[in-house]
Amino acid sequence: MPDVYDLKFYRETGEIKSPEEIEKESAESMVDLDEIATVMMMSSDELFVELLARVEYDESLRKDVSMTTLIQELTNRALHMELLCEVATQMNQ
Repeated sequence: MPDVYDLKFYRETGEIKSPEEIEKESAESMVDLDEIATVMMMSSDELFVELLARVEYDESLRKDVSMTTLIQELTNRALHMELLCEVATQMNQ
């Protein structure tokens, strides 16, 4: 049986992929979204404790969250806090 390719995907991205490849990639990205949602629901204290446990004791309290996702979320929060402090400082002058 000949291969079937998704022409809509090709028009949007310029890449030729079969529907199975597209479905597999979308299933893999759903795992990432679940992980991101989990991290976003954690408090900053929980994120710090989890990161500390991994760095200091090489143990994890949450096996479902990668180190990269933890670091990304903590970095995002730190940048938002820095921006908020900068704006508040400028408003106060």
